[in-house]
Amino acid sequence: MRKLIILLLLALLTAAACGGGEADGADSAAGSDSNGNSFEQPFTDAEAYPVFASSEITVGSNRFLVGLLNDRDAPIGSPEIDMTISFFDLAASDTEPTSTRDMSFIWINKPYAGLYKGDVRFDRAGNWGAEVSVRGVGLDETVRAGFEVQEESSTPAVGSRPPASDTPTGADVEDLSAISTDRRPDPRFYELSIQGALKSKEPFVVVFATPKFCVSQTCGPILTNTKRVAQEFPGVNFIHVEPYRLPADPAQLQPVKSVVQWGLPSEPWVFVVSSSGRITAKYEGVLGERELHEELQKL
Repeated sequence: MRKLIILLLLALLTAAACGGGEADGADSAAGSDSNGNSFEQPFTDAEAYPVFASSEITVGSNRFLVGLLNDRDAPIGSPEIDMTISFFDLAASDTEPTSTRDMSFIWINKPYAGLYKGDVRFDRAGNWGAEVSVRGVGLDETVRAGFEVQEESSTPAVGSRPPASDTPTGADVEDLSAISTDRRPDPRFYELSIQGALKSKEPFVVVFATPKFCVSQTCGPILTNTKRVAQEFPGVNFIHVEPYRLPADPAQLQPVKSVVQWGLPSEPWVFVVSSSGRITAKYEGVLGERELHEELQKL
């Protein structure tokens, strides 16, 4: 798989929260000075600056993820800090935004680190800019940063039919530890393969996550959150797919076939599929119980 952008960011956030060393993001990040003059100047004077965490940003609707670091490159994202972003199509204008979004905060590792999310739509591929404003806990900062929007996603798009991957099930093994690194695996998550779930013509949720080998420290929580939500939706099938071949060498993790088929540039990912076999939602990196619950209520 190509470079896992979100994993590197989330590893930075969680490592810093646990007392890890400082990164060099403040010296190399692309953005503006504290006056917000450009989308391409480094964050040399900013007390807080954003790091775009989504590994894919494409034409159409996006679940846009943003981390927030301080001038010492430590994570400072908090529900007490409000974030608003204005988006600019730089091919058209660097002064008139196409949209403005108030971002919501999601914990990654409470109370140490979290991300901001917002639903954002981009109409064209190319270079875009974001004017990020943060307020609260003594902060009053506005900076600008650039990013690229790709024409298409590598992962299955919302509204599309996903690959009918023949993922392993509990019937294929004597013990679930052969296909899952979850310490307390729920047998319900290993009853069907993705292929079988599509054939059943019933709605399902598939979680690509590895609690044991996850670089970002979010795979365990995202699987745990999904298992909790599953208890409230007996009519929905749930599938956990370990994204790496087991047994695994942490130094040489090899993606399983379904990860390649689904074009995953990172992990974890969660996909919601309707009874018609089309993807209705997809989530990268972090996913709260409430967000997933609200989506499943639509099925």
